[in-house]
Amino acid sequence: MKKFFFLIILVSFFQTISLSDDIRHLQIEEMKIGDSALDYFNESELEDNEQGWHNYSYKEYSSSLMPGKGIYSWFLVSYRNGDNNFIIESLVGGIEKINYDNKECVNNIDTFALNISDNLKMPINLKKKNYKLTESASRNYPFTGKSDVTSLSFNFIDGAEIILSCYIMNKEANQEESLLTLISNKKDTFRVEVRSNAFKNFLK
Repeated sequence: MKKFFFLIILVSFFQTISLSDDIRHLQIEEMKIGDSALDYFNESELEDNEQGWHNYSYKEYSSSLMPGKGIYSWFLVSYRNGDNNFIIESLVGGIEKINYDNKECVNNIDTFALNISDNLKMPINLKKKNYKLTESASRNYPFTGKSDVTSLSFNFIDGAEIILSCYIMNKEANQEESLLTLISNKKDTFRVEVRSNAFKNFLK
């Protein structure tokens, strides 16, 4: 029964994403890079939920943590500061789970990566990346503490990318020591992220 339930969730997950060979056509719950976030959320919602994770330096982008729909627990929507149209430059969909089994989550990466590769006719990177979100990484990621990440990426010719990742959070991290309670309350997540070339270069 458990395996049958997981299969239903996995099939639903694939149905929430529309694939093409152009990242501007790739949809997560009907949202995509190049859309106006105002088509899905109102302006006050976006501004009230801005997190500022990418604003510590050049103040080029804002990121709003928005409630999820469908199978997603939340969305992180990023757009340029001062853009009255709130054009989406990066979009993350997160599926939360308490005590996500790492092997199960990584298997989801593999399964979904094959789906993307078949639909986009793109090769899969040969090796997944594994790293920890340590305190020294707090300027680059919205988490601190000894949490583990496994990721796999697809790179487009124009520099845009898709990232599939598992975040297995350190459950013993103190709330005052990290920002992780702002987004996932120490829950583990499987994530699908799409980044425009401009946003990817900004993060670099």
